[in-house]
Amino acid sequence: MRQLVYRSITTASSGLAADDCAAIAKGAYVRNGIDGISGLLFADGDTFVQAIEGEDGAVEALVARLKVDPRHGELDVLIDRIITVRDFGGWSMACRERGEHAADFAQRLRGLLSGVSPDIARHFEV
Repeated sequence: MRQLVYRSITTASSGLAADDCAAIAKGAYVRNGIDGISGLLFADGDTFVQAIEGEDGAVEALVARLKVDPRHGELDVLIDRIITVRDFGGWSMACRERGEHAADFAQRLRGLLSGVSPDIARHFEV
């Protein structure tokens, strides 16, 4: 299996808003479930950080789709490695809900990252 972590900046022309998190999560949950991808997507303002893991071909196909997605500007790969055990058993989405206090969000994110390798978790620190 392959695990990849990337960071990207939302393009100004994408029109992406905080309210789009739910729509992104819904689409990702369906598609990634079909493709056997697990991971975590963190959206904070104009920045995405995502960990994806699965079979090499599925991860490669997802990265190819992300590179042409108009919501992403610069896409920087932070980690790309072979793994034998998934850090994320199921697909998760972390985005700060409207009106959610920063401390509450940080606690929820820490819960999603519990048990994840420190190399991966450090990219999601808030």
